Amino acid sequence: FPPLVTRSSSGGGEHDFGESEEERRARGQKMMEVHKNTETTLSSLETTLSSLSVSNKPILTVNDILLSEVIAQWDALSHREKDAAYFSIYGGSLDFVGRRLLEISSFYYAVIDGKNLDRRIVSIALSYLKSFLARQPDESKGFYQLAMLTSLYVAIKIHSSNIYQGGRPMVFIKEVVNWSDGVFTTQDISEMETRMLSTLNYYMNPPVAQHFLDIITPMLDADLIIIPLVKQHIITISNWLCEISATDSYFTSVKPSSVAYAAILVAVDTSSAGALKCFDSLCLKHNEHITLQCYERMVEMYYQLGGSPYENS
Repeated sequence: FPPLVTRSSSGGGEHDFGESEEERRARGQKMMEVHKNTETTLSSLETTLSSLSVSNKPILTVNDILLSEVIAQWDALSHREKDAAYFSIYGGSLDFVGRRLLEISSFYYAVIDGKNLDRRIVSIALSYLKSFLARQPDESKGFYQLAMLTSLYVAIKIHSSNIYQGGRPMVFIKEVVNWSDGVFTTQDISEMETRMLSTLNYYMNPPVAQHFLDIITPMLDADLIIIPLVKQHIITISNWLCEISATDSYFTSVKPSSVAYAAILVAVDTSSAGALKCFDSLCLKHNEHITLQCYERMVEMYYQLGGSPYENS
């Protein structure tokens, strides 16, 4: 092999390996800096690895992070259910809403579907109606009917993403008057809207069952074991069950979290065992006794209606 460096012909240690004393010092200084930087990098890496393995905890995966986020969001929404602004022990309003729930919800769905709006608006409008009537009992003629119409009107105004088309609102206050066949005036609707907003203290974002389903959906999408067809079945059936529960007086005073949990259980039970294992791993908070009752009721509804939303659209 050829020599790596050529010795100086002049000989002597001063010019050994063809380098001057100054060059050797510069090379030595550079090697020391490289060694120092390497030690610093290794020390930093050891510190990082040590922090990741504190108490022998494994490094979190993307699914672990998503799971913790799902649980945190579910818990936060469940906490809102207990807020006095949204939770009421329904008094006389329960009698009115319970007796006429099918009629009220059917009317709501007819309006919403006719305008191609989000069907969860029906659940929101019903929440407004029950909370308002629980705080403002009134036996005057037409009061309940006016509150019913105004609840839907306000829910559409606040929660419809496509309320405006071509710069014009889809629902005018005059249209609400038409809903009543002229029994109420625009002034009646406007005054009831103001009264309702004030009574509810402007808490106009009540948790409904579909909101809990929205929290679960990303977890299903991220699961690589459940096939897409099963995922779609779970999402479709659970949303459908939450929608039809709004027409059943059995669920009038049940918390949305229990309704949503039961709906997911029915959807999962009718899909695959793998999906059930995935859902059980979430360990979400819910009232087990109430959820079981809701589950049994929904199973009955599911089979009575043919097990498909398309059969009854």
